[in-house]
Order: sequence, then structure tokens, then C-alpha cells
Amino acid sequence: MNPTLLVDAFGSLIPIPERVAPDPESPQQDLEGYLWSAFRNRSEHMRWSTREGSEAPGLWFVHEAELTYHLEASRIGFAQVGLDVNPATPDFERMRELEPPPDFDPSTVDPSQVRGAAVPTLDDAGPPTDPAIAISPLIQCLDDSLRWFGAAEISAYQVTGYDLQPRPVDHFLSSVLAWFSVPVPSEITPATITMASSHGADTLVTEVLDGIQGTGFHFFEFGPLVDVPGDYAAGLDWGWLGLERRQVGIAVTLPEWSTSAVGWTISRVFDAALSLDSAPQALSVRVTRSGGVVGAG
Repeated sequence: MNPTLLVDAFGSLIPIPERVAPDPESPQQDLEGYLWSAFRNRSEHMRWSTREGSEAPGLWFVHEAELTYHLEASRIGFAQVGLDVNPATPDFERMRELEPPPDFDPSTVDPSQVRGAAVPTLDDAGPPTDPAIAISPLIQCLDDSLRWFGAAEISAYQVTGYDLQPRPVDHFLSSVLAWFSVPVPSEITPATITMASSHGADTLVTEVLDGIQGTGFHFFEFGPLVDVPGDYAAGLDWGWLGLERRQVGIAVTLPEWSTSAVGWTISRVFDAALSLDSAPQALSVRVTRSGGVVGAG
């Protein structure tokens, strides 16, 4: 399996005209392709990603990124990355030519131009990056890249993963909570978590809530279950994954509305879902700001 993550940002973007203007050298280039370059450059600058073949693979390989603020009502951009950063090395010394298929007709092609080869690999593949580790920097990278193009107001972030692997709970997420240890009362923010998955939608939300309640200490408060409108639903932007969802979400109170707080929350949900006995192979998690701000009275 090659685990893949997609990250989306929802809200509004007021672009800087100079940064979305057509490139004089490539005037035919579509605006949708602009974000790919910015996202890849930001990934490499922060060492979250490197080019394939580099000695230090980072957390992901960049697959795709597009601006969508001019095409959709609320989604302003997305990126896709691959977490299989430690693939096996091709063993060219044991490469062998393949015999042509039985129905191969050499009269239809120049045989000198046809070479089929089997390339075995060494037994040196490493594990893919843990999604719970990649999610926070992935959200930060998309946010940074979008803001390069203009003033962004983000109302929701979503992370969708597929070809995911079951895993035990990783307690490192609790160890980083000190970042939020002195919240500012005026910045405490209510939000809603919604989920969609490849299977188990009827019970997934409840099981995840059981697994995460109390894990955010007093900085993140999870629960109760709440009914949510359709436009809060996770996973709708990637219909080809065929994810199942329920019209229910989890209320959450964040210490602040930031990429760090949202990233920790989504990582924690992935962590809990992938540790279930019936862990989904595909999962989408969205955190949507509720609009108001809750202050400590």
C-alpha cells in the first residue's frame, strides 16, 4: 500500500493580483496549477518534503496542489501527498529481460526498439510516514501556500487519507500538548468534527469519541455528539473514494483557531480511528469553525 493524504481548506481568498496573473512565459497555464509550485517549494523549504531520489525523504512526496477559490463556493485550495517516502531500492544488478507475450507480432514493430524488463527490489523498504505525524505540518504547508496568494479566511480544514494501515495509538500526541498550555480565553473557539470512512460509518463517530474524550486534557474538550448540516460533511470533495458518512459530528472546543490546534485535533481523530479493531482503509476528517468564539466567563 502507498498511503496518500489530501488536505483541503475552506473559506475565502482575496488574491493578490500580481500573484495570480498569467505567467508571460506560459500564458496558457491554468490558474489551478499555480498552487502546486508554491506548495512544493514550501514543503521543501521546511524540509517536510524532498524531491524523489533525495537521501533525506522528509514526511511526504508532493503529488498535486490546486487553487479552487475561483471555481467553487467555499473550497479555496487543496494538496495531495504520498506518505510512502521509504520505498524499496531497485536492484538493477538482478534485472532480467522479459519474454514477449505469446500473441506478440514482431512484424508490427521494430524489435530493436522493444525491451521488456523485470526490475526486482532490495529488501530495504521502510515504513510510510505515520499520518498522525504528517497531518499538522501538511495543514500548515497548505495554509502557508494559500496565504502567499492573498488574504485567506479559513473556516474549515479537511484531511482525507486512503490506503491507510491499522496502527496502535501513538501517545506522542499527548506529549506535544504543552504548546497549548496557556490558552487565551478570548481565543477559545468552538468547532465541529465530521467524519466519513470506507466502512463503519454507523459506529465510527461514536467509537472515535469514546477514544478521544479526555485526551486533550482541559485544552481540547471533545463531545457531545451533534447533528450537523450537509455542508459540514467530510469527504464530499472526493466522491470517487465512495466514503460513507452520518449526519452527526463531534462538538469540540479548541484553545485557539489555528493550524496547530486543528492539526492536533485531526491527527488525534486519525490516531483513534486507525487503532480500532475495524480500522478504515480510507478516512476523511473535517474541522469546521462554528462561527462564534467562546470566552471563559
